Amino acid sequence: MSDAAATSLSQEVAIVWVEGWDTVDAKYDYVRWMFEKTRNRTGSPRGTMRAGRIVGYAELAENSEPTEPSRRYRRRVFYVKDNDRSEPNGQYQDATPHEAVDPRTLRPGINGQLTDRARGRRTAQPDTGISASQPGPPDGMLF
Repeated sequence: MSDAAATSLSQEVAIVWVEGWDTVDAKYDYVRWMFEKTRNRTGSPRGTMRAGRIVGYAELAENSEPTEPSRRYRRRVFYVKDNDRSEPNGQYQDATPHEAVDPRTLRPGINGQLTDRARGRRTAQPDTGISASQPGPPDGMLF
């Protein structure tokens, strides 16, 4: 991982799910991710998402410094494409694209993991660290 990527991860304070955590949890076995260079630390990335439809993004701390020479911030953006498993007529029924992670394993500042569920093997449930006595999205996730 590059220094800029590591710095960006260390500056994250929240992951915002555009459609709400309950929808993400129910609908997406995996999401794709990428670093997007933006002018802002918080709020929806203002750039055009050429890769797909944004379903979530990371927000950075107020005291974050830009990581790019252009004075832009590097933020993680989570998205799906029209041909993903969660979409009508989607592919990847028993496989995943290389940039996929299970959204249940994502936390601010922590890379997500590729789980059996994300791979299309629904028999195993990922350990999200959430017990039945703790309903709702994991800490640090906003919607």
